[in-house]
Amino acid sequence: MLAILVITLMAALVVGSSWPAIRDWKRATDQDEARERAAPAEPVAPAESLEGVLVRQVIDHEITPRQYRNAMHRLAERDADRHPLPDLPGDAPPG
Repeated sequence: MLAILVITLMAALVVGSSWPAIRDWKRATDQDEARERAAPAEPVAPAESLEGVLVRQVIDHEITPRQYRNAMHRLAERDADRHPLPDLPGDAPPG
């Protein structure tokens, strides 16, 4: 019986001593949320390149990471066709 009384008293002391800290944390959280709601949203700058558009779509969950990789692969192939690297001196021809 005495053990139950001691445990109950200890639990009450823990809760009682933690309560002010919990109230301060709750108050700070509420103030942060109010500040975020009051702050105007920053306008999103338009993407400057296709890569930027793809990254933004992945971040906004408009496309999947697999779709992003496939699009980047096609973009790299297109870039290689449009702007091939020059042959380096001393390279043997293929075949």
